Amino acid sequence: MNVSIGRFSAQARMLRGGASTMALGLALIGLAPAAHAQDQDAQPEDTTTQVSASTDPSAAGNPDDASDSDIIVTGQRRALQTSATIKRNADTVVDSITATDIGAFPDKSVAEALQRVPGITVNRFAASSDTAHFSAEPSGVIVRGLPQVRSEFNGRDTFSANSSRGLSWGDVTPELMAGVDTYKNQTAEMIEGGIAGSINLRTRVPFDAPGQLIQFGANLNYNDLSGAITPDANVFYSNRWETGLGEFGLMGNLAYSRVRTASQGIQYGRVAIIDDANTASLLGTGAPDTAYIPASVNFLDNEYRRERKGIALAAQWRDLDHKWLVTAQFNRSTYENAWQERTFGSFGIGPDLYSFNVRTRVSDTNLSDRIPVPMAGAGAFTFDEDGFFQSGTIVRQGQNMWWGQPGANPGYGVNQAGQPMFNACYNWTTPPFAGCKVDAFGRPTYGVDVGTGSRINQNRNMTQDAGLNIKWEATDRLRFNFDGQYVDSTVDNYDLSVEHHSFANVALDASGRYPRISLLPPDNINQSPGGLANPNNWYLRSVMDHLEDSEGNQWAFRGDVEYDLGTNWLDSIKLGGRYAKREQTVQWSTYNWANVANTWTDTGTAHPYWNLDSYAPSGDFKGYPTGMIEVSPFGAPFFGGQLGTFPFVPFNALKNHDADRYSRDLIGVGEFRPICTRLNELPDSCFVDNEIADVSEDVRSVYAMLRFGGDDATVGSLRVSGNLGVRYVETRNESRGFVRYPVDNFQRFDINGRPVCDGLPPAQQPGQPAPPPQANDPAFCYLSPQDASFISGGGEESVAKAKHRHWLPSFNMRVDLTDSWLVRFAASRALSRPDIGFLKNFVSISAGLPNPIEVNDPRWVKNSAGVITGVNPTYEASAYNPYLKPTTAWQFDVSLENYFGNAGQFSLAGFYKTFSNYIQYGTFVQSFTRGDVTRDVFVRGPANGSGAKIYGFEAAYQRFFDFLPKPLDGLGIQTNYTYVKNSGVPNSNLTPVGSTGETTNAGNAGTSLNPGSLEGLSKHSFNVVGMYEKGPLAMRLAYNWRSRYLVTAVDCCVYLPVWQEGAGFLDGSIRYGITENIELSLQGSNLLNTKTVLRTQVADEESPEGRRTLMPNGWFQNDRRFTAGVRVRF
Repeated sequence: MNVSIGRFSAQARMLRGGASTMALGLALIGLAPAAHAQDQDAQPEDTTTQVSASTDPSAAGNPDDASDSDIIVTGQRRALQTSATIKRNADTVVDSITATDIGAFPDKSVAEALQRVPGITVNRFAASSDTAHFSAEPSGVIVRGLPQVRSEFNGRDTFSANSSRGLSWGDVTPELMAGVDTYKNQTAEMIEGGIAGSINLRTRVPFDAPGQLIQFGANLNYNDLSGAITPDANVFYSNRWETGLGEFGLMGNLAYSRVRTASQGIQYGRVAIIDDANTASLLGTGAPDTAYIPASVNFLDNEYRRERKGIALAAQWRDLDHKWLVTAQFNRSTYENAWQERTFGSFGIGPDLYSFNVRTRVSDTNLSDRIPVPMAGAGAFTFDEDGFFQSGTIVRQGQNMWWGQPGANPGYGVNQAGQPMFNACYNWTTPPFAGCKVDAFGRPTYGVDVGTGSRINQNRNMTQDAGLNIKWEATDRLRFNFDGQYVDSTVDNYDLSVEHHSFANVALDASGRYPRISLLPPDNINQSPGGLANPNNWYLRSVMDHLEDSEGNQWAFRGDVEYDLGTNWLDSIKLGGRYAKREQTVQWSTYNWANVANTWTDTGTAHPYWNLDSYAPSGDFKGYPTGMIEVSPFGAPFFGGQLGTFPFVPFNALKNHDADRYSRDLIGVGEFRPICTRLNELPDSCFVDNEIADVSEDVRSVYAMLRFGGDDATVGSLRVSGNLGVRYVETRNESRGFVRYPVDNFQRFDINGRPVCDGLPPAQQPGQPAPPPQANDPAFCYLSPQDASFISGGGEESVAKAKHRHWLPSFNMRVDLTDSWLVRFAASRALSRPDIGFLKNFVSISAGLPNPIEVNDPRWVKNSAGVITGVNPTYEASAYNPYLKPTTAWQFDVSLENYFGNAGQFSLAGFYKTFSNYIQYGTFVQSFTRGDVTRDVFVRGPANGSGAKIYGFEAAYQRFFDFLPKPLDGLGIQTNYTYVKNSGVPNSNLTPVGSTGETTNAGNAGTSLNPGSLEGLSKHSFNVVGMYEKGPLAMRLAYNWRSRYLVTAVDCCVYLPVWQEGAGFLDGSIRYGITENIELSLQGSNLLNTKTVLRTQVADEESPEGRRTLMPNGWFQNDRRFTAGVRVRF
């Protein structure tokens, strides 16, 4: 009796006795006799394509029809059996997820399913460098600790047209998937590009199914935090016809999914370290020696709306002699993600260290005026055993105020009674600080900043590809394969946020599970009635917008020929080549933050626009637009209830771009000019020259691969098989952009109109000592004509070209120890090309000249007598690098694998990778020619660094316990564990978006701590999936856990490394077949309501602490999602 699993068959062995304790123990390690397959009378609804190591689309669609005597295995059991067979028969190291039932992909997104594969973890933040925005669905995939993952659709390139290189995983419609294969090593025939691995997304083709198949699926999703109910639906049709011209097949698969979910978060700002904090003049004798106080605490309420549409079409033809097989495919996925967010934050509860070095420490001699103080009569601050702030009512010292002088300028800010909003607490008043509240030391105090944020983000990604594959079996031994593809992708994003600010005395209590705040009237601020619910007490702090409009396309063609050698040891030889031409333009604006009416932008009585409700024109101020304020309560149980009622901007106003009415050109004040109206944008464009990456890539590759071994190739009694090959790749990059040259802004005349370049030494003043030795003139006077020509401002278009050649050998060998045990060894050299954004060609050059009094500066040119006669400027820039080389890796795998029963599998695999040219932030030299003058420029940005290594092991086990007595024989388990160790692989400290690629910024003065870990790498991760499948009932409970890991080495807005604590997520599903053709299902995700906990790193090994020090940073929760559905087959 045969077991039919897709197009694979295996002999089923029957257990002739009952289960015993010994049998159970043996079964757990795969030694017990395999049980027979689950008995089902239903015919298979489709078959699953066999996948070899090649991701060549020519492998698709050539099933063997099941016979009447076959035992049909369906559902989870069949999917696991197919995945195990794919892994066992692969030419290299592969793990596979299979959806044998149409529309029954095991998770609600591809990334969620991939996290259950050994060695794969996912990122749950919208952008790893911005930990304030937790993603309801996984946004990134890490394979064995590395992000350089190549993505494929049906063995062909696929990508999103953003600044990265591969696919945005949220774009993928899981309902269209037949399977997802993860290649962790490679063969010569595989397309290069992933040192972490390659992930191939497989859709169905008509010849996968034995005949006509029609299916409809519909789901309703309920998210408990947002309270929203949203639909999913998919329709599938496939049929094949025998004609006199051969066999034809058509397939169409449509999918639609809409999700409305929510996430809420509480997050601290940058944490300040206060040394000797227990002195009376700082935090009091009850404080610890070293105290840690965050600058702010923020409450974030985000609603996420995602709509995804997918279509997969395929047509096939096979001639009557089965010599020709033609497959045409079209896939399109459209992903629209629109989120809206409201936030409330308290700022200034701790020392504000914005723009200070990350190693800055506060003490009684450094920045002590930034330390908060307790409100008069409220009691001293408390701290936990680690020195972190726990509780207190916070005000700030009056001598550290970033604002104008309200006493001198009464129109700067006034309340509704016409009184100054701020008390003028100056020490020259009589008596000092008359009428002002003061602290225990007699110092005036003020309430701290509080603020609301209103933000929208509208994102639309579209990726589509069309492919044609022709497979020709010329003879019994000679086969040809031809393939062509066109990919088209667009990315559009609009982001807009508005911040309002006011003041309050803030009581913060962090002694519980989550921080809690309460708000009191602010010291020395005369608010209008209504407090924080009155817009008159608020000011318009800032407006920020951002735009992306990117597109990319690629043509790719490949051809392969394989000839069977027909010997015991030499199986076949395969030759092939590929050509791909990719064009991509990334237009990504900087985040256009602009001040409107801050406390530090006082313009006197002529422009009374401080108050948020200032609608009346006055002087240059034309009045704020109406309809931009919505006073609403803000809070949630996660925040400890309602925090208060505050002014926000209506979301509809943001979506309608009404915030553009805050433009300086329209209101007459502030600094905001919306994108598309900025002064330095290119003609007919919304972008400036440093916001555009225009890259083309031409890839040519050829390979040769020898397959060897088989059933008759043995060493002793061991069967040996494998492949040996080499791939040659030539990559040509061309990046079009701009060069800005140093500006000549030298002052050539003094205030009296006399030339400064007179060659005379400085005059000695009567009665004064002689001045120190110095140059007679400023350094620019010594410039050569060539350097003077180079330093003359302006710029020009630039084209940077680079060519890279690589030989990529590979070797894969499998040794069958028995019929069920095998050992696999794989070794190869792989490469990953730089992200598209890193290849941007824009450079703004600056010239450095010595100070005239520093006569020993090596840039001076002197004659033999030591007299200065010239100068050699140093030219520097911060930029991307269009000449970056791909990162290469030697990678090695060895695995022990055991296959048993119908779905049983055990594997233990070790891996090791060593790298060259790993891309990281560094310095490189680039030559620039202006006219006939060429100069070397020292550029800071992406550079190829030295090598490093990463290694680890994976263990996986799965089976159904068929030997147990009924009904327990439907139980099954799937589990795996991964250990990854990084040794010297650096964080790149780069981002593919922005003007220079640096992740450091003004908030940390361009500095960073050393986290001592690679971003995204969890040392430990594991999955446990419990299954039950018996008759019409199938159940699944899946738990995924990963250990603490570094989310980002430099957070965009905390300015320090941020870590996520270890966390586990539990998902589950129940499916029940009412009939052979109707199935009901219920799925749940995040059943444990897992909270994501973040910690910020405040010190490293070079700090006085001498170690990595982590402090609390954030807590996030997202929806539990429940999905009820039905599938109907015809």
